[in-house]
Amino acid sequence: MSAAGLAGLAGCIGGGSSNSFVVQVTGGNYIDSYESEVFSAFEEEQDVNVDVNQISDQFDGYNQIQSGQSDAHVTITSANTLYMGASEGVWEPIDIDKLDNYDSLADTFKNPVYDAGDDVHGIPTVYGTVGMAYNRDELGELDSWEACWDEANAGNITMQGTDFVRVFTTALHLGMDPNEIGADSSYEEGIDQIWESVREQKDLISSYWSTGDEHVRMYAQNEAYVGEAWGGRIKAAVDDGHDHLDYVIPKEGAYGWSDNWAMVSGIDDDMRSTAMAFFDYLLNEDVLVPLAEALGYPPATGATSDVIENLGDYDSTGGERLTFLNPGYQEEHSDEWSQEWESIQSS
Repeated sequence: MSAAGLAGLAGCIGGGSSNSFVVQVTGGNYIDSYESEVFSAFEEEQDVNVDVNQISDQFDGYNQIQSGQSDAHVTITSANTLYMGASEGVWEPIDIDKLDNYDSLADTFKNPVYDAGDDVHGIPTVYGTVGMAYNRDELGELDSWEACWDEANAGNITMQGTDFVRVFTTALHLGMDPNEIGADSSYEEGIDQIWESVREQKDLISSYWSTGDEHVRMYAQNEAYVGEAWGGRIKAAVDDGHDHLDYVIPKEGAYGWSDNWAMVSGIDDDMRSTAMAFFDYLLNEDVLVPLAEALGYPPATGATSDVIENLGDYDSTGGERLTFLNPGYQEEHSDEWSQEWESIQSS
């Protein structure tokens, strides 16, 4: 969901000396947005050289750091790589008491479930969602996942064809916590209810999608009227003229993700101080608002603008309707979920 570009060295903004502050960031719109809205101004404010290491995706960046093939001091992470690094000691704990702007984060982004352990290891900046897209001309206004299980919409429903997303959204639809399935009974009873609901829905599905381009095409060309979607992609489709589409974070909640900056464990005191200044700088409203607008995703703070409030992923509750994945819980059940989902697809 986050942008990705080609692996390799993107270049040095500030000169590339041994005292440079090295940041890892994904390519495409991400590196362009950070270079235009953050890095150069941070260099001026802190009188520091910023070297930008471009990575293909956040797992690529994590693997480079973990294997000692990167000299990065800070890196952008997903929920999974933040969790992995916090669990494996790859990230340095962050003393949030030394960050003037940490309290600007919405409560839901403060030490979230995907940041393993008691310490804080990541600073969220922007977030996105897997909510519900729908054809407003055909279905009117919708606000509930129930539309994706409604027999009246049979043959016009599409959902993401990934096992953990099928579990996640279905759990929300049934009123369960996707990170604690069967909390009111037992895990076995809860997961059985989820898979039974997935089977029932399968008969209503037009097709399952796997990529952003695929699901946008289905909605734009009326091959589907309702189903899961990525908010940013649907907003772009509407901007391209497909104004019969709309996007909502359903009242039962939706899958949420965030981009998070982490500090590499073991860096020297000077670079640790610069990293902390960088985190604080990112959370400054005057910095984060234009960055969020450039990235096309809403900020993890209360900062906003007309542009941000018009983004597909924007949640006016400050993220309270979002549920974040616990990567440890997913990993615990990954093989089981994958096997069951494959069985359902082939039946």
